[in-house]
Amino acid sequence: MIKTLTAREKRLLGACIAVLVLSATSLLSKEFLDRRSALEEQVKALRLEKEDNDFWISQREMLDKQKIWMDENLPSTDSLGRSQGQLLEEFQNEALNRQIKVVNSSLPATASTAFYREVAVTMKLYGEQARVMAWLATLQSPERFYVIKALELDPDTRSKEPLPQIECDLTIARWFQPEASSTSP
Repeated sequence: MIKTLTAREKRLLGACIAVLVLSATSLLSKEFLDRRSALEEQVKALRLEKEDNDFWISQREMLDKQKIWMDENLPSTDSLGRSQGQLLEEFQNEALNRQIKVVNSSLPATASTAFYREVAVTMKLYGEQARVMAWLATLQSPERFYVIKALELDPDTRSKEPLPQIECDLTIARWFQPEASSTSP
């Protein structure tokens, strides 16, 4: 025996079906919007990557010239340790010649990449501000492959000297050709 539904039961059944349809639509639309958002982020990232690649392609001629220059001019060394010692000695002598006091010095670890090998020295200097600044202006040099990696200047406000004094913490590195086995084409 099939019993017919009353008007109230039909309304409740209709409401239940409407809730189920609404819930399913809500879940599906949330899933759709989440996927769409993720894809939009991917598209944005790919556009940025394409712009970056287009820039590097447009700069290729200049970069090729730079690579040739680097290959021809980047100095080589057979001993990073000896080169690091020579670098420290060179900078200490230069500082003393300019009447800048070397308070402390150290030799950070050497580094090697596929493109260069690096030696660095860290020094704490103290002296007349004008002399220190003049010397710092001459340090970074593409021809000598010196790179200032860290620089901290601290004026000495308690100094009794007539000219301003400054304390300088400096890390400077020099680059050399990579080992022959680590160069990439």
